Amino acid sequence: MSETDQGRAGPVSWTRVAIIVACGAAASALGFLLPSGPAVEAWYLAFVVGSGLAVGSLGVLMLGHILGEHWLDPVRSEAEAAARTVPLLALFALPLSVRLPELYPWLADPGATGMSGLRQAVLRPDMILLRSALYLAVWSALAYWITGTRHPWRASAIGLALVAVTATAAAGDWIMAREPRWQSGLFPWAFVLTQLLAALAGGIFLSLLRGESPAGHRMVSLERALVTLMLLAIWTWFAQFLIVWLANLPGEAAWYLRRSGSWLLALEAALAALGLALVLLIPIGVGHRTMIAGSALGLLAYGLKMLWLLRPAAPDPALTFWDLLVPPGLAILWAAWFAAAHRRRPTFHSERHAGEEASAPPLSSGKPTQ
Repeated sequence: MSETDQGRAGPVSWTRVAIIVACGAAASALGFLLPSGPAVEAWYLAFVVGSGLAVGSLGVLMLGHILGEHWLDPVRSEAEAAARTVPLLALFALPLSVRLPELYPWLADPGATGMSGLRQAVLRPDMILLRSALYLAVWSALAYWITGTRHPWRASAIGLALVAVTATAAAGDWIMAREPRWQSGLFPWAFVLTQLLAALAGGIFLSLLRGESPAGHRMVSLERALVTLMLLAIWTWFAQFLIVWLANLPGEAAWYLRRSGSWLLALEAALAALGLALVLLIPIGVGHRTMIAGSALGLLAYGLKMLWLLRPAAPDPALTFWDLLVPPGLAILWAAWFAAAHRRRPTFHSERHAGEEASAPPLSSGKPTQ
């Protein structure tokens, strides 16, 4: 970050910060009072979705610094603000820390799962809590380090390795461990690719929605990054399914069967339709409105994918009014924290490359920029 960039950051409103932190702490306290069952599952869904956006934004930020800041500039302020929401997610995690027997019902009789002694030891409640605290602490430290340092490339080179390890491990602890008979080496990577895709889609959506106008070649770079991540995520999820189908693995096949009943089958069809729409909607060289629509569909697909992954692990996967109450409430707090962080982030590309942006040809014809 240059000195000019730092100078454009808005002043800190400690009153606003204190109000948001107090609201987050109050929501966390209310989380301890939630009734068992669907309310806890709704809270867990919101926590995982928010964590994915924050960690995915951190990953996008670090990849952007390593590949070149010019590519990252149009969505850099959004990625930085989203990455800085990790401390709020740590508050959201506190009520879940006392609900592990509900989230992991097999803890009542680990021997019945058929897991090895080593895996049972690794998935003890205290070990899950310890690792989860470590994940959140590492992500918080990296978010504030990378968004505050004058040498983001060096910090990103170190941080990307840490995030790759912790994010894939978190996918194992928070998602796969709920169904211990399910094992997959591809799942953590598919999960992380989905987080990166959602974070980039969210950054593009917000950047274009607030009227930013990146130069044509930068817009094409974002389009290529979005399509590349989308195809990687789709292929990784499909490869995982193909391996299970070809190998006829009973435990893994049961995992898919639990996600193909009742409304979950319709949700799966909707996800496939959204994936196809995204591939067709975002060819290289599209206009801003199409990119806004495509990135919005990407965010919708991410939310539906998380619901499809998480809810079948619950004793009762049915949707309830808690799903209409808890996730939107936590989303409002997350958005408030994001907005407060975003006010402190400068608009990098419009200031540092004003001359280049003005001379770049507009991207409105629907044709690829030459």
